[in-house]
Amino acid sequence: MSRRGGPTYDAAAVLAGATDRDLSVLAQILRRASYLRDPIAWMSECPGAFAWSKQAEIAYSVLDHRHTAVRSCHDSGKSFIAAHLACWWIATHEPGEAFVVTSAPTMSQVRSILWREIHKAHAAGGLIGELNQTEWLVDGNLVAFGRKPSDYDLAAFEGIHARYVLVILDEASGIAESLWTAAETLITNEGSRLLAIGNPDDPTGPFAKVCRPNSGWNVIAISAFDTPNFTDEEVPETLRPLLVSGTWVEERRARWGEGSPLWTAKVLGQFPDRSDDSLIPLSWVERARERTLPADGEAMLGVDVARWGSSETVIVLRRGPVARCVHTSTGHDTMRTTGEVARALRTYRAVIAKVDDVGVGGGVVDRLREQRLPVVGLNGAARPRDRQRFANARAEGFWGLRERFERGDIDIDPDDEPLAEQLSCIQYRLDSAGRIQIESKEEMRSRGIASPDRADGVMIVYAEVELRQHPRVSTAIFR
Repeated sequence: MSRRGGPTYDAAAVLAGATDRDLSVLAQILRRASYLRDPIAWMSECPGAFAWSKQAEIAYSVLDHRHTAVRSCHDSGKSFIAAHLACWWIATHEPGEAFVVTSAPTMSQVRSILWREIHKAHAAGGLIGELNQTEWLVDGNLVAFGRKPSDYDLAAFEGIHARYVLVILDEASGIAESLWTAAETLITNEGSRLLAIGNPDDPTGPFAKVCRPNSGWNVIAISAFDTPNFTDEEVPETLRPLLVSGTWVEERRARWGEGSPLWTAKVLGQFPDRSDDSLIPLSWVERARERTLPADGEAMLGVDVARWGSSETVIVLRRGPVARCVHTSTGHDTMRTTGEVARALRTYRAVIAKVDDVGVGGGVVDRLREQRLPVVGLNGAARPRDRQRFANARAEGFWGLRERFERGDIDIDPDDEPLAEQLSCIQYRLDSAGRIQIESKEEMRSRGIASPDRADGVMIVYAEVELRQHPRVSTAIFR
């Protein structure tokens, strides 16, 4: 008998009488129990993946903390570790006891970032169940899924019942507060976890709030300078090309400048200050890159003509709230630029080309008018309609663009990084009369910021113009 009065067992005798199947089952149980307490060991031995030090810190934080937030630079491998944690979560719990919910601001981000990595880890580890693009099923039962926020019926979260729930919010700066609240309803029991990862773009949103001191979250920060390509950490050579490189950082230093919001968020992994003189906050720009709006309305062009060698001539196409740069060039003379605008008018069947006609742009406007093409010249130094509020027409145009970003009425190219950086770097101030004034291109260059030619093109295409300048333009276009 045992000390507690129960029967005693001879472990050697029990094992001696066990079948091969019994021993296999026992080994699986012991292995699963050990992996439950060591996600990095599971990653190494099952899918055969390597985790560098910050990735390991994230994994053990999810193990030990109910809430983990990771504010990170670009290309640190944060989505890679999140995907492997999703697989570890399902693989190490008993079937039916665990569930994983993932989200990101857009379906493309859900499918092509996190779930792409989940697919790779699932295949490498030979894990149970079947996957489609954004769902994981075991014996026909759903054990994990990924959705973008608009796909969620928040009340439907109440139908997810599991002893162990892992919620992963990828690109967390773009996740709406309502979804954060809903995510909390899924992790009410002790064994559940919430992991939020992303670039720290928005200093005012819910992701920034959970990253503050005393938020109750375990916060992990990753700067580009913490990653293996900048430290002495030993990692497999095959991993280095997948992480942020010194070349990329130096290119960003030259293009963005060390004090810019993009440098702060994408390189340092810190939330940028929302300074009073920032025209369009980085978070608004990022949301405009993520949203998809209908390209309705007549096509119009906005043209910013280059004035010096390093500047770009830019043609922006607008259809309703959707704006895309369709042509950029450097070093072209005015006749060639005129030809590019004429071709864009025909190609996109645009009803008007709005051209910045200050300096060399004036020649482009004159030649297009000579060809009887629909063109109107804009002079940023001209008097604004609201003379008490704005210093000039350029300030009025950019402020109107700011308001469009603020209310979410614009969709810009998610792959146009130069446009995003230019928009987020523009500053404004009040002049001595209390009117809004936008900093000049010369002032931006003095701060180490490139000329905002693409941003100017977008401003121009949305600027309102005087109808009498071109009688062929319908009044319905301008509102």
